[in-house]
Amino acid sequence: MAIAFTYGQFIERIQKHINDGFQNSDFKVTSNEIQLYINAAIPSVMKAQMYENAKVFNVFEVPEAYLVTYLLTLTRYTPTNEWKATLPQTPLELPTGYNITDAYITQSGLGRGQSIIFTKTKRVPYRNNMPKPAGVFARINGDTIYLQSWNGTSLLNQSLYVEMPISRTANLTDVMNLPDGALEPIFQKVVASILDRYKIPNDQILDNLPAGNKTS
Repeated sequence: MAIAFTYGQFIERIQKHINDGFQNSDFKVTSNEIQLYINAAIPSVMKAQMYENAKVFNVFEVPEAYLVTYLLTLTRYTPTNEWKATLPQTPLELPTGYNITDAYITQSGLGRGQSIIFTKTKRVPYRNNMPKPAGVFARINGDTIYLQSWNGTSLLNQSLYVEMPISRTANLTDVMNLPDGALEPIFQKVVASILDRYKIPNDQILDNLPAGNKTS
């Protein structure tokens, strides 16, 4: 289950928490800066959840709320006779096959094609000298995905769908793609970062102290 509220609402919650429930004109942290802290916290919490699942079950489990499927436009990359598209963000620092959970080509009226076969860039020269199964191969370079069919067939007028864990956005009105269990750790990380960055004082209540003052 995903939490259905926006980045703007999450930022407002953080601001009110730091200001003890009230908006304060002395609070100088902008919404854009808080969003940077949120975008930094989401992947670290996401990766911790994935690796914790891997320790328990020996497989990577990605919460479905983190996964988003994007429709990307393919363009011809003439120098290498490949096709390319720009991803919504650079994939997370996860093993190949987990940083992008699925990708496939479709063509209007012909349905979904087979899932794309991913290859690490450093393995491409070696793979090119080996027999290849029929299909489309892909490699990632930063936020760009390069594709090539096994036999050089053109991918003109075909659509690329990519499903990947998403960790950031530039729009405050976007709904946050978070599972329930990730909300509180992200909130705590962002608040801690802001308090540390601005050295904002906060009340510390110490119980069980004896009455009176001691000078020695």
